[in-house]
Amino acid sequence: MQELLNNIRNTLLFDNDIVFKNNSDIPFNPKISQIYITLFQEGLKPIRWGSKQKDFNTTIKRIIFKLKQNPRFYNFNLADKTKCKILFEMVTKEKPCNIKNMTIMKMEPSNRFESGINGLKYTFQGVTRYFMPTDGYTKSIMSVKQLLNYLSKQCKIAKKTTIISERVHLMRREPIKYTFIESIAYLNSDNKTYLLNRGYPVENLTFSKQIAKDKTIKSVDWLVKNMNNDGSFLYYYDPYKDTVVDDMHPNMTNPLYNNILRHSGGTISLLKGYELTKKEIYLQKAKKSLEFLISTFKTHQYKKQKAYYPFFNHKSKLGGAGIGLVAMMHYYIHTQDETYRKYLDGLVRHILSRIDKDGEMIGYYIHPKFNDGKPLINPSDEVKKELFSFYYPGEALLGLALYYLHIKNIDKSLKEDIKTKAKMALDFLIDIRPIKYKHLFEPLPSDAWLMQAIEEWIKVDGFHKQSYIDFVFNDTKSMFEHMYKDENTLSIHKDYIGGFYYYWGDHVYHDASRNEGIVSAYYLALYLKDEKKASEIMEHMLLSAKGLMKTFYDEVSTYCHINPQKALHSFRFKLTRQWVRVDSVQHAVCFFARLYKVL
Repeated sequence: MQELLNNIRNTLLFDNDIVFKNNSDIPFNPKISQIYITLFQEGLKPIRWGSKQKDFNTTIKRIIFKLKQNPRFYNFNLADKTKCKILFEMVTKEKPCNIKNMTIMKMEPSNRFESGINGLKYTFQGVTRYFMPTDGYTKSIMSVKQLLNYLSKQCKIAKKTTIISERVHLMRREPIKYTFIESIAYLNSDNKTYLLNRGYPVENLTFSKQIAKDKTIKSVDWLVKNMNNDGSFLYYYDPYKDTVVDDMHPNMTNPLYNNILRHSGGTISLLKGYELTKKEIYLQKAKKSLEFLISTFKTHQYKKQKAYYPFFNHKSKLGGAGIGLVAMMHYYIHTQDETYRKYLDGLVRHILSRIDKDGEMIGYYIHPKFNDGKPLINPSDEVKKELFSFYYPGEALLGLALYYLHIKNIDKSLKEDIKTKAKMALDFLIDIRPIKYKHLFEPLPSDAWLMQAIEEWIKVDGFHKQSYIDFVFNDTKSMFEHMYKDENTLSIHKDYIGGFYYYWGDHVYHDASRNEGIVSAYYLALYLKDEKKASEIMEHMLLSAKGLMKTFYDEVSTYCHINPQKALHSFRFKLTRQWVRVDSVQHAVCFFARLYKVL
């Protein structure tokens, strides 16, 4: 393939009279083998052409001829392989597609759309078009809904309505003939030719302790590079659209949406970078990000003492105070700097004020839709249910644990208050919450923050309870039971291995945030000297680590980005969805930093 791609590049450059031969790597079939060649280059919209002729040689020459007719062709620097990248893709299989039953949520090989693996050949009003398998990756598409909305634009059906659900319905109901396709794909870049799987390079998916560290540090550097002047982080970036306007919050007054919980997670990640390298830049940037956090603080009184709480986006979340406290505690642990002591004490008081008499932690102190946006004091059970969060209590309890264990000279009455209320909150979460909020529990656990909190609280006298320990290990076991492994996934889904599902058949969740809970379970097993459990956890955790690495943007996998430097060394959320968010990076950094130490 290296020779073929080099010949294509040379012919595009020099009009060489080369005979293109198909070999064993290129099983050309004139009945089905549509071939596309695409040119990618930073700053340029890609150009491509597809064709299927009587033989391989004629097909390639036709494509080259049409590419050179494109008025933008001469903008591409084909002579520089580091700049202009060439994607070669050829259809190798066709099979029937029942568009009405097509899904990404069931393991039905006959009707499952697997983005990056399957494509579609579709004929409408006499015109046949191709959505090639790699388009799932290069066009940032994961779901059937996204796919059909995209296709509706290609065949002009989208002009009939602006409502996406209606477009999807029309694409299923219009007289369109659909066929599933599969392909082989290669990328020519930097004097190398890469075999692609699901649109990204196969050979870049290896895993080792050193690779884990290198990519973790590169991701921390991504956070540094994408820190704003005020100490906040770039919240969201979509490399496909080359936009920082968050897809999930398109109608915000300020389109550059931010979130104080994820901001604090970014701070923790910088401190993980410092922990691994001792580079002062990470400590300096963490301090700057803490200043942004503090700029959101407001105060109230708790037991006649000042309590601090973050107020951001017209809300004050328990999780914002919790992760904010965790971030400030990590900074304190590394520096012993007392500069922020009043804020640490104040955050603790605020969190304690949000634990009611039954031990339930109230998810919000202020929410614009409740109590006219005023502080929520003694809210009703109905309001508590509406403001329920699986994540916020664990985040807050982790902050309290780190404070209790590491801060010097804690006021005696405050220390006793922390211990009493943390015990009440843990007992509520472990014993009462599964009953009171049973209807909100999913098959795949999501309470990784509470797992991390328990890992710390177990070290405190009076907190070494079997029920707490069981919670951590039972949630870990349940996550492993909902993990794709070699024995429970289809052969085309090998990059699912190590990822999670709610229900078997779901598109995979490679989820670093859950892995943070799992790595906490591993450390807890070590603390308890349970080597058997630690070994079992490590075996599964390594599967997850390898799976998560498939979402890392390296120098090759950014080939289709119009601005490849922007996402370089970050982690995306899904295998083919291109977008990056600060927490997709933050969770991966925090997981890999802890994993690295025990590999």
